[in-house]
Amino acid sequence: MCTAFIHQGKHLICGFNLDINEGAMDYQVYAEPEGFYIGITAMEPPKDVVLPSHFRLEGGVRKIQGVNRDGLFAVCLNNMNFVKAPFRLAEEALPIDQLMDDCISGRITVEEARRIAHEKELVNLPTGSVDIPSLAFHGFITGPESPILLVEPGNGYAVLQDRWAAMTNYALLEPPADLTPATFGYYGKDRMDTAMAILRQRDSHFSREDGLEILQRTKQTGTWATRVSFVYHSGENAVYYCLQGDFDRIRRHSFE
Repeated sequence: MCTAFIHQGKHLICGFNLDINEGAMDYQVYAEPEGFYIGITAMEPPKDVVLPSHFRLEGGVRKIQGVNRDGLFAVCLNNMNFVKAPFRLAEEALPIDQLMDDCISGRITVEEARRIAHEKELVNLPTGSVDIPSLAFHGFITGPESPILLVEPGNGYAVLQDRWAAMTNYALLEPPADLTPATFGYYGKDRMDTAMAILRQRDSHFSREDGLEILQRTKQTGTWATRVSFVYHSGENAVYYCLQGDFDRIRRHSFE
């Protein structure tokens, strides 16, 4: 059910595993000159609804996980068993997928994303956009010269002070009361621990290969298998990625 990590050292090295049930969402991988991202087919709003001024939708696709050529990295992950901040269209509310799309599309900076999260209520995706048990999300936003911004609809946001961070499928600003060893697999706490251990142990020498190792060691199989994995390295301004958990076939997408 997805894993993300960020390491801010000499270079920004960050990555993401998309773990999703086949057919649960209509997605595609885009490797373009301006960005590398996973896009989903967005639900068109009803024609009789007055749309908020911040609403943007290009080509019917929402960019929900990815990085642009300026190194702005934005990803959102399922936040299991979380029921706050349901989707709504309003001037004072911003769906998290819109925020991710605005970042990856280069419409806003990390600092502008922080200001928006401070001024508006972050809400989740509309029902029906993704066929998963819990339609709540949270995410990371950062860039090569920026802090790590954690956004969590229903709980707001936080600017993290550490050089590195990881995220799986439970609220970081409000850990679930039933987060125990018996539920670690459900919430991805085991994957979180694996990612954090590698980040901690290799902090001063963290490399692209370490990032790929995190994703390989946290990949999922079975129903909720890992479908897309990618690591971005700001020093190379390039993305290394593979499909269907096949880490023997790594592809490279360069923004240079």
